[in-house]
Amino acid sequence: AAAAAAAAAPAAAVAEANGEDDEEDDDGEDGGGLSGKCSLVLMAVTTCFIAVCSEMLVGAIEEVVGQGKIPASFIGIIVLPFAGNACEHASAIRFALQDRPGLSIGIAVGSSTQIALFVVPFTVVMGWVMDQPMDLVFGAMNTAVMILSVLVVLTLVIDGRSNWLKGFMLCTAYVFCAVLYWYMPPPLE
Repeated sequence: AAAAAAAAAPAAAVAEANGEDDEEDDDGEDGGGLSGKCSLVLMAVTTCFIAVCSEMLVGAIEEVVGQGKIPASFIGIIVLPFAGNACEHASAIRFALQDRPGLSIGIAVGSSTQIALFVVPFTVVMGWVMDQPMDLVFGAMNTAVMILSVLVVLTLVIDGRSNWLKGFMLCTAYVFCAVLYWYMPPPLE
């Protein structure tokens, strides 16, 4: 009961800040949940919170890699994308369970496309701005894994149908990539 009250407190505070009361309108029209000012403040606070969490995550990753427990390539290519896109994975699974495979595949492929076409180049450009040596040279191994991954996904989704075997094949390809990056030797410096 205390957890439910604690979870309801922020929603009640937002509703009170917007001048809403508990009575619902009879006309059925719902206005915006938050005012523009409240939305901007909430977004700024959330961004600061995420920045602090990201810094703590980077520190923890550097410590784990420094102790030699988990390879840096495995963390960066397997663990972080899997954990960072957990909400998108949950949405894709939910829509797949609702028998909407087109939307599920669109979420998964759209996320990958967004990372490949926007986030990676943007990160490189921002690295240049911050005087960090970054480029788009990924090496033969990473490029080969990317090309093979794209070809596997393309052959499985080209017909617009799905079944359990195609899903199993995609999961198996992910496991193969994970094993590959776990045992890949660190780059020579």
